[in-house]
Amino acid sequence: MSASLAVVVPAALDVRGLAESIPLQMWQAFLIASVLFSVGVLYRVVQPGGRWGQRLRSRFVLGVPWGTVLGLSVVLGVYFFVQGGLAHRFDPVNLPFRATSYAYPLGVVLAGFSHFGWGHLLGNLLSGLVFGSIAEYGWSHYPTDRGGHSFGSWLTNPFVRIGLFFVGIIVAGLATAALSWGPLIGFSGVVYLLAGVALVFYPITTIVGIVAWPRLWHLFSAFNDPLQIAEPSVGYSGVGFAGTAVQGHAFGFLIGVLIGAAILHRRRRAASPGRIWFAAMIYTVANELWSIFWYLGNSQYIRFRTLGTMLLFALAGLIVLVVAGSDRSLSDRVPGSDDRSMPIPSGRQVAAGVILFSLVLMSVVGVAINLSAPSGADFSDDSIEVRDYEIAYVQNVTNQQIAVVDLPLLDQVTNVRTSGVVVYSEQRRLWHQVISESNLESRGSGRVLVGGVGWREPVYAYRSGWEVVGGDVTYQVFLRPESREPKLVHTADPAIADVILANRTVAIRSGTDTFEVVVRRDNQTLDIGRFPSNGNNVTVGGITFERANQNLYASVDGTALRIAQRRIPPTRRR
Repeated sequence: MSASLAVVVPAALDVRGLAESIPLQMWQAFLIASVLFSVGVLYRVVQPGGRWGQRLRSRFVLGVPWGTVLGLSVVLGVYFFVQGGLAHRFDPVNLPFRATSYAYPLGVVLAGFSHFGWGHLLGNLLSGLVFGSIAEYGWSHYPTDRGGHSFGSWLTNPFVRIGLFFVGIIVAGLATAALSWGPLIGFSGVVYLLAGVALVFYPITTIVGIVAWPRLWHLFSAFNDPLQIAEPSVGYSGVGFAGTAVQGHAFGFLIGVLIGAAILHRRRRAASPGRIWFAAMIYTVANELWSIFWYLGNSQYIRFRTLGTMLLFALAGLIVLVVAGSDRSLSDRVPGSDDRSMPIPSGRQVAAGVILFSLVLMSVVGVAINLSAPSGADFSDDSIEVRDYEIAYVQNVTNQQIAVVDLPLLDQVTNVRTSGVVVYSEQRRLWHQVISESNLESRGSGRVLVGGVGWREPVYAYRSGWEVVGGDVTYQVFLRPESREPKLVHTADPAIADVILANRTVAIRSGTDTFEVVVRRDNQTLDIGRFPSNGNNVTVGGITFERANQNLYASVDGTALRIAQRRIPPTRRR
């Protein structure tokens, strides 16, 4: 019976066809209705009398975190109207909106509010909404002191307090970009700052927020894409943590903790050390602030897991001291200590000093980097120019983005080698690897999007190669700006087949616009011929070469064998 059902049910019910026949708007309407029903039940049953609304209105004007909303509106404005996201929602220009140098102020000003793409933007918007709302609730639009009332002074004016919170977000975006290590881009530094403030005020609520904001992402995904067809595939996977601005995240988080602790201390509010420690550990581990790494070159990195985890435990202890530590001098806790000639700070002050020193140290490094600019040294002469940009394929050259500052006795640390498609702009102080060698090899093609305010132009990269018997590979790399002819910008070394035909060796090398076959004997070149087109043959050095689709065959004296195969990227194989 089970066998017959396995045949009958799929024939009678086309699940995929039925699901795809339902319009997107209907799926969205069903989802909205289910959300309204669920939230409505919760509101009526768990919170009778509308106490949620009352609590929100007790801290927010009209119950809305206006400062957070205004800050996120600026981020949306930069994405849509500066990066070109209004016309290209999933494909904005991002290269010129990075904090590369103080000599390029546009990047420094906009980097903290710009994003790689739609997914990057939504992630920061949703997390910013969650942690910004918690932090702004703690800040409050209305006075929180007993007996305080709105409009009693300029600082108790709700609209002034909204404005201060909003200005704080803008200043945080500028500061995280100006003091970043390397070409930072994204609002995440501000999000971490807001999370630091939120964690100090409401540690447990912040932990809930860590769980909640990815669920908001899921809700958006379910609304935007109701069906997901899944099947196994081969793809290129880069190193995820290598694209994360850990220093910018830690910088913002530490500033947020200090700001929250200062506000809490000024209001003389008590904090729970256990909750603070627990929330600090959960948040920093969940967001991988332990991820200390460095570049080994050519898409390889080293990550110090244990060292990073040790620092997180130390950081959690410092945060507890800053937020909930005693103001008593350390000398008061030492029996028999009555020397008052030199004031001894409290544990809170020592912890705050350690965090401040860390922030100053990170800032000094950030300033040193941003006062410098990458050079165009080792840049290939075979490059494509698009206005002020140069795009080239480089092989095992020094990564100028990392070597922007020379460190005494640490030249091997900063002298990191890299290969792939690189963009350089002297005007924008930009040197950036856009497509790695391994990425281009895996995918076979890629795209570089250059541009500026009000303009954009894609440049396409292609890699074509052949693998000979024995595993040796040779390839060519082409770059093609839109509306222009492709340009050959890189050729690999010839690939020599591990076979001997009639006392002759065969190699494939790159020509001016295509590949060539080279026949050699006794280390001397007998003949060079153009690669045959599909279905045709050519005789070179007494050997006949025939092309059949993705294979090249060689025949001599009635013996034929496959000598080479077209190198097809794994992501394109079927």
